[in-house]
Amino acid sequence: MKSRFLHFGRISAKVLQIYFVLGAILLAGLWYFYSRILLVRLEKETQVRSRIYAQYLSRIAEPSESGSAELDIIFEEVIRKIDFPVIIADANNEPTTNYRNLTEKNPSPERLKILMKRLDEEHKPIYLTVATGDTLNIIHYGFSKAEKMLRIYPFFQLVFLFAFLGLGVWGILVYKRRESEQIWTALAKETAHQLATPISSLWGWLEVLKQEQKDKDFTPMEEDLIRIREVSERFSRIGLPPDLKVQTIGATIAKTVSFIQHRATKRILFELVEKANPLVKVDDVLISWTLENLIKNSIDAIGDGEGKIVIKTQLAPDSKSLEIEVSDTGGGIAKDHLKEIFAAGVTTKKYGWGVGLTLARRIIEEYHNGKLILKETQPGRTVFSILLPISEKDRQ
Repeated sequence: MKSRFLHFGRISAKVLQIYFVLGAILLAGLWYFYSRILLVRLEKETQVRSRIYAQYLSRIAEPSESGSAELDIIFEEVIRKIDFPVIIADANNEPTTNYRNLTEKNPSPERLKILMKRLDEEHKPIYLTVATGDTLNIIHYGFSKAEKMLRIYPFFQLVFLFAFLGLGVWGILVYKRRESEQIWTALAKETAHQLATPISSLWGWLEVLKQEQKDKDFTPMEEDLIRIREVSERFSRIGLPPDLKVQTIGATIAKTVSFIQHRATKRILFELVEKANPLVKVDDVLISWTLENLIKNSIDAIGDGEGKIVIKTQLAPDSKSLEIEVSDTGGGIAKDHLKEIFAAGVTTKKYGWGVGLTLARRIIEEYHNGKLILKETQPGRTVFSILLPISEKDRQ
């Protein structure tokens, strides 16, 4: 058992290590190739713009009264080489019919003015002037595809990085939880295994005592041995599929309460209130163990003083679940422990293992598809609630 668990832990650790290494390599590779694509596109675009600017300067140096040649050169290069939206306006900032890569086909002059304002929000317009300083044309242009890619690139990086880290953290938490559960499951099974031989020996000695001292009543001792054997069986079943049966559990609850009551101090009063006893699909042995664990916690919470423990069964407000409440008049649970009362290994008892509530919650939630919650806690009153789905046969 121990070797199998250690082997499982090593495999899980290796899987997490491989996940992070491959993820880091994939992340770095994506960033590298994406950056290279952006770099190449931006280099090409820079070359095109540089060529346009050089050709424009060479043309305005020539004595000419018309700017059509310069416009021809610029727009020819725009049409062939760039992919950003562009609108050429005249000196009065009135749109011309020279535009390219717009989201609309054949826009009206009024619509072109609106689009020009939108493009100006992306880039400041470029004023083309002649040697005399007069404005020849005004170029309104927006983001190119490369620029748009570059703008969303950081967000893409952050989303991918957070997703990667989130999955990694989730994987670690799941692994740690599973590792913790495996430890306590192995410990419980080992305990059951170690108890098997002494229990068998005690049963043998009990039979010897019955034969030698027939005038004495060994019923209490026999009941205790039966209980010890039941506890051992419960521990040995941890981690195995539950034996679920559709049944009422009123008798199981009453038996469990009666057993603990006869062995508890007389200073603690027990009250069993049964308001409902519908059919539920449960493993009665595991339910008894869970209830016993909650009641014993209540006894410990009350301590050496007087107190009262109430076990009440009733229908949940939605009438779809049976609710089993265990309340006590103990000192309550400290606020510092509220967030971790169901965590494995957490206990306020001097010799406690810190597995009772952890296993109880697992039994109820994973095996019975129910819920175990701390309903209320304060000095003088603490209430735990078990919610078990009512069988379809018994739903109203």
